[in-house]
Order: sequence, then C-alpha cells, then structure tokens
Amino acid sequence: MLGEFEQIAQIMAPLAEKVEGAFALKNDAAVFSHQAGYENVITTDTLIAGVHFFADDHPHDIAHKLLAVNLSDLAAMGATPRYYTLNASYPDTIETDWIRAFANGLGDMQDRYGIHLLGGDTTRTTGPLTLSLSAIGEIEQGKSLSRQGAGIGDLLCVSGTIGDSALGLLVAQGKLEDPTGILHKRYLCPTPRVELGQQLIGLAHTCLDISDGLMTDFEHMNVAADIHINDIPLSAAAQRALQKDSALLSFILNGGDDYELLFSIAQNRQSELVEIAQNSATKISVIGRITDKNKTRLIKEDGTQLTDLKKGYRHF
Repeated sequence: MLGEFEQIAQIMAPLAEKVEGAFALKNDAAVFSHQAGYENVITTDTLIAGVHFFADDHPHDIAHKLLAVNLSDLAAMGATPRYYTLNASYPDTIETDWIRAFANGLGDMQDRYGIHLLGGDTTRTTGPLTLSLSAIGEIEQGKSLSRQGAGIGDLLCVSGTIGDSALGLLVAQGKLEDPTGILHKRYLCPTPRVELGQQLIGLAHTCLDISDGLMTDFEHMNVAADIHINDIPLSAAAQRALQKDSALLSFILNGGDDYELLFSIAQNRQSELVEIAQNSATKISVIGRITDKNKTRLIKEDGTQLTDLKKGYRHF
C-alpha cells in the first residue's frame, strides 16, 4: 500500500484541487470563508465497518454513503454543501486499489452535489475500518431549518419512500429476496435531499432527516401527531415485501437509514408542495397532522391504532 503522504498527494489531493484554501492538502489546516450575510452549517458522522456497513461492501458505495449521510444533515437544515474533511483509519487489509476506488466514489459525489475536500487525517488502526467525515454547508443568515417549531394543525410530510433501506439491510443479510435489486441499492447508496431542503426554506416549520427510523426521528419534533399508515409512501418493492410478510411493517416504519426529509408545513400552504416536488424532482407525501394530544397515534386503514411498533436504531 502507498505510504500516508503518497496517498494524500496521489489519491486525495485531486479531490481538493478546486478549493484554493485547501492548499492541495499540503498545509496543516485549510482556510475558507463565507459570503456576507450567510452562516456556516457544520455536521459530522462516523461510519464503522461491521456497524454501519459490511466490510466487503464496495469502496465506491461506502464513499457514497459516507458523504450522503452528512449531506442529508445539511439538507435537513436547508444548507448548500460547500466543503468536507475526512478522517480515515485503515486496517492492514486495506490496499491502495481500495483507497483509489473509495476516492472515486467521493469524487462522483463531489461532482453531483458541488462539495469539495478541504483536508483531514489518515491513520492505521488495529480495529475495523473507521471513516469520519465532517461536512460544511452555507445558508443565508437566520434561514436555517430546525427540528423545533411545528404548530398544531400543521401537515406532516415526508420525501421519497420509507423503509427501502431497512429492507435492503435484510437483503444484504440474506433474510429477504430482492429480485429487482432496488432495496439493496437504497441501503448502499441513499439519496440526500439537498435540493428539497433548500426549497423548504421559508415554508417548513420543522425539518429533519430520517436516519434512525420514521417514528423515532419524529419524536425529535417534540409534538404529537395523527399519522395514517396508508399515507406513508412505500416503493413497489417494499409493498411486495410487505404483502408477503406483514411483520415487516415495524421494520419499514422504524428500521432507519432512509435519509429522507420529514417536515411540517401550515395546512394552507399544501398547494405549494406540488411545485416544490417538481423543482426538486422529489416525491412528497402528506402522512399526517400535528395534534394537541399527548401521544402520537399511528392509524391503520380500518381506523384502529398500531400499538406494537418496535423502537428505531440506537447506538446505546
């Protein structure tokens, strides 16, 4: 494998070449600024082999997911992606070709979302492959979206489809068939809703991304809602899986790794969702309404409540 400095010069430095303040990764730190009247939005995530991805997943897909989960956090705030830093701890089994493929995955995501590498750190570890990425976005001052602020009567909305990634994990574990490959792909390569987040500025009262499960993440809004299960959007692949095994419903609703946006808007602004969905090329579904009750209700098609939902993901 290439040495640390050769890796930086030959593989990682090209990812920073469009950022003057990255100094081709030759300095101890990077320099950047933002426009007058704007603020920086910063987020960070760590992915560990055996915890967040399988050790034999393709490095291009791992790079995609690593950037995507951070971009999803920026999207939830309405921010425009700008830069990121990367800390990589490689075990002895990682070879140069793996790192090159990983860097190619980062490059593809950079090109797609307009974000660029500023710097980071590379180390060797006796433990599992560990990748930590911090992303920096930019937003007009005072305009960032928040998890708090939903009002009674607000419509609760969600982007895309729910549960594909959770089912995709079952596919990766050999517990579920996936003839189309859609579920597994959604697990490997989530789509951060960056454009949608920007479109929601000035409209959404609350917004967050779904990483730990729809219902678990909804709790972060600190309000109650009536949510209609039949209105929660499912892909055709997820619908087929659910028809074969109804026990998958809890996993779909709270399995996590969706990286869709969950947000609330005033009822009288629902018509604006059509244009926003078109502008961001993203499906948007209204799944419920914020209430003044003490408890959220998951309402089935027959009007009864789902009461045995399993909890979403927790590290501890």
